[in-house]
Amino acid sequence: MRKNYYFLPVFTIFILAGILAFAQDSPPDKAVVPFSKPGQPGIVEATVHNGGITVKGYNGKEVIVEALVRGKALSEEEKDVEKEKKVSEKAKGMRLVQMATTGLTVEEENNYMEVNVESFKRAIDLTIQVPYSTSLKLNTFNNGDIVVENVNGEIEVDNHNGALKLSGISGAVVANTFNGDVTVNFTKVEPDKPMSFTTWNGDVDVTFPADIKANVKMKSERGDIYTDFEIKITATPSSPVEDSRKEGGKYRISFGEYISGTINGGGPQFLFNTFNGDIFIRKAK
Repeated sequence: MRKNYYFLPVFTIFILAGILAFAQDSPPDKAVVPFSKPGQPGIVEATVHNGGITVKGYNGKEVIVEALVRGKALSEEEKDVEKEKKVSEKAKGMRLVQMATTGLTVEEENNYMEVNVESFKRAIDLTIQVPYSTSLKLNTFNNGDIVVENVNGEIEVDNHNGALKLSGISGAVVANTFNGDVTVNFTKVEPDKPMSFTTWNGDVDVTFPADIKANVKMKSERGDIYTDFEIKITATPSSPVEDSRKEGGKYRISFGEYISGTINGGGPQFLFNTFNGDIFIRKAK
């Protein structure tokens, strides 16, 4: 099938003031891209290496993407840091030209849309509007959060240094970050779909409808677990697991690290995991 490519015009702003300051009133790079099969749910995958992603569901048929270089004036302390940076011998006596370009590209084929920006050296924030039923695969690494609002499709979000904030969600979620809180608020849960909510440094705080049915596995190394659901505990970390000794091999016995239980009789598995933080499994009011 023929691919549809959308390459956005790039706006370049030259700043010759000698400090890191982007023009905040510059318009974002913007693309309005239709799905090739508008009557069927689509998937949007977006990646930002340095910056954040915000996705909002809306009552429309097209995907609207905006990319903007994050602009800010430097404080006096930050200016001092900039002055101390090593300058190449070839560049001495010259002024630094700051690039405020996003390099936004959008590619769509067969209802699968990829969004990328050039964000290795500068923070770029993506804002995306999608039809409500769109599924998402979102990835960020540094200097930004992932925010999703009012989306009904399946959602995979992965961050390294930043929080995950999802609200008005009606599908299934796999959410993982390393440094940041995971906060998810469901209005509806798709039955028979397993889900996962994990972080290393941060809290896991998830709100579900009162009638969910789930098997839950929960673990916090250095925090506590709280819930207002009636969870029937089926296994605790004290249950041992033995590995049979193989010829010439080692014998190993280990104890599970997760607490397992059921909500409303059980259902698909929901995993909650953090190392430095608490877990909150809330019942929607």
